Amino acid sequence: MATVSHASTVYTGPHSQKANWPAQYADYVAKAEFNRIGWAASALAVQGCILSPALLLTMAYFGGGDWQFLVSMLGFLVVLVPVLAALPVRFIFRMFTLSALAHLIIILINVLQGLAG
Repeated sequence: MATVSHASTVYTGPHSQKANWPAQYADYVAKAEFNRIGWAASALAVQGCILSPALLLTMAYFGGGDWQFLVSMLGFLVVLVPVLAALPVRFIFRMFTLSALAHLIIILINVLQGLAG
């Protein structure tokens, strides 16, 4: 006769099954490399069709300096250069995040300055 045994799972804590966020990000970026063209097109579309026009509209409505326009154009170039240079997706993600953060901060500055004064 065969003995019947039950497999038991050993609980080793909440961090045993999930990797830390840098490892998850690295895994996500490695998988995203397959769809590099889609990620590049999406980054350029969001940058050129949403972030830059929103920044220019807040500059026109609330008043903005020349430095804001310069940062906006440099931010767009920071996203465009890795795409045209065919760099890996990890560079596109990093540059897009940097540019989006700069755009959103300047938009927030314009809106808060316009509402305050």
